[in-house]
Amino acid sequence: MKVFDNKHIKNVVFVGAHHAGKTTLAETMLFEAGLINRRGTVEQQNTVSDYHDIEHERGASVFATPLHTEWRNYKINIIDTPGLDDFIGEIIASIRVADTIVQVINAEHGADIGTEIIWDYVNKYHKPTVFVINKIDHEKANFDQSLASLKRLVGNNAVQIQYPIILDGAQCIVDVLKMKCYKFGPEGGKPEKLAIPDNELERATAQRIGGKSRRKRRGIDGIVLRQGHPERRRTPPGYQTGHVEPRPLSRVLPQCPQGHGFWKAHGLH
Repeated sequence: MKVFDNKHIKNVVFVGAHHAGKTTLAETMLFEAGLINRRGTVEQQNTVSDYHDIEHERGASVFATPLHTEWRNYKINIIDTPGLDDFIGEIIASIRVADTIVQVINAEHGADIGTEIIWDYVNKYHKPTVFVINKIDHEKANFDQSLASLKRLVGNNAVQIQYPIILDGAQCIVDVLKMKCYKFGPEGGKPEKLAIPDNELERATAQRIGGKSRRKRRGIDGIVLRQGHPERRRTPPGYQTGHVEPRPLSRVLPQCPQGHGFWKAHGLH
């Protein structure tokens, strides 16, 4: 078995609201990577990550399940998490060990209340995040509205790098970083790489220029959808910012008059 050091192990955590498609996405990634020879489904109760009886009964993930693959001499741990906030402990524990968060958004609903609840914890721990708008082939999917709801939630830190189009009846993805169009077959698999259609070139160029300028203003070099740093807060009028020196312990805890030290307070003495 191949051994990896700490620098070559990365934890990627899938989070998202209930029925966003996290388990199916993880299963598809394993299948396309050749790690499994048959793609399971939640409905057939044969996915790799949902293997507990209670998950089969509920038709949804209950536990955070680690999967793994290798990529360019790196071991990538993929952690599939539940979507219901009933199991928020599993979600928070996974977020805390993540190097990168993949937040999956259902294109039918956009950034709903489940997305907002989980995003609060992702933002709390300042994790770099990739947003994936999933189920774009559903008849009720609306990519543009989902993207707009996402930006209302996280602000302009969300930078669009891909968007879907239909070309000759086939599902395609326009990548504005590589300025290429990827056309997928009806069963998925490796896409065909094409030039961006002329009628989409102006939109793709505008997205590329806009995303690049925002990354430059934040000093970001590379593919980043959301910075893993706390938001800069405004200082209220009449207040000044600066370093606050800690107060001496004698001014915080009362001392024993007989010189035996400090009184106990919140476990300190």
